[in-house]
Amino acid sequence: MNSITYIEYIIMSVSIICMLGSYAFVLHLRVRRQNLQRKNHADILSKHLIKRQTEFKESIRVIASAILQNQVSLTEGAIRINKLSSLLEDTLSDDIAYEVFSELTEATAHIPILENWAKLTREEQAFFEVERKKIEEGFHHLIKSSAQRILDIHSGKIQPEKKYPFKDVVEEIPSKFIDG
Repeated sequence: MNSITYIEYIIMSVSIICMLGSYAFVLHLRVRRQNLQRKNHADILSKHLIKRQTEFKESIRVIASAILQNQVSLTEGAIRINKLSSLLEDTLSDDIAYEVFSELTEATAHIPILENWAKLTREEQAFFEVERKKIEEGFHHLIKSSAQRILDIHSGKIQPEKKYPFKDVVEEIPSKFIDG
């Protein structure tokens, strides 16, 4: 082989290396752009989630206020607050005030609502109204005080209190304390 052939091989090798380097640089730019897009999407999603959480909290505050002003029935308010509090991601929904709304929701779960309510006869509706009011009587004081507590938490007057304050402390009960 002559020296020209070596030079041709060297030029071809350098050309191939330059093309591969250019391709690697283009791929690097694409990956960088995708990472920036992911970060932007994550930021947008995070802002959207924060906004939704704020809207949920505001809706809960409005419903709690409506309960205190007797603008909604205790059952309707409890159902709405119970649903909204289940959508909250922070520790606010772990507050003891939310437990009573869940209990009233469960106690009245058998009473038809919305379309099912409309399908009932007037007599059936009257029967369920009486039953609902009896159930609400048992929860009246707890619901009203919990609604006030929610308003106080939202205004910053008091701090949320966990339903089960020792839940994180006690993970497993030692077997020597268990009967049987």
